[in-house]
Amino acid sequence: MIRGLLLAACALAVDAFQLSATSPALFNGARVVARSRLRAPAVSPLMALKEGPAPTFNLPASTDKTVSLNSMSGKWTVLYFYPKAFTQGCTCQAEDLQKEADQIRKLNAEILGVSVDPVDKLKEFSKAYSLSFPLLSDEGGEIASAYDSVIKIPFIGAVANRKTFIIDPKGQIAYAFDGVKPQGHGEAVIAKLKELQG
Repeated sequence: MIRGLLLAACALAVDAFQLSATSPALFNGARVVARSRLRAPAVSPLMALKEGPAPTFNLPASTDKTVSLNSMSGKWTVLYFYPKAFTQGCTCQAEDLQKEADQIRKLNAEILGVSVDPVDKLKEFSKAYSLSFPLLSDEGGEIASAYDSVIKIPFIGAVANRKTFIIDPKGQIAYAFDGVKPQGHGEAVIAKLKELQG
């Protein structure tokens, strides 16, 4: 239980750090620790994931199904990693993508969210914000690691870092968003999909 609380606290710190660095107005006037004083947990060495075959996955989802990369064959996939359900930045990002979900589907693309949260928590998160796309549970962070999207915390565990990958219908990584801003991310994804589809 203590380990879980520490992991949740670290995820909140990562979320707050990323959110304050990109969208400070979202805090609605709340006091935010100066960025010079707030440090994100140490990140594992980057593997510099390049365009190429997307790492495969087969994960339990908020929809009570198991979702795999193979099940997305023939469609574009918007695979986004986020630190933790119900945190401010992650909620903002999920709602933003939900707002644009229909437009994204019109581009023959499906949205999949991934975090290290247990699937029961993802079900609650999905229901609370009426999300129409699956949230995948990557407990242990193995898939996040494969996508170079993990922050490892010694003696505690790992949380997913905020990154988004656009995977083409043949399972190839077509584009990767790094340093994602939660607000407006849906529009950025739509613009990139249109560009990639030419």
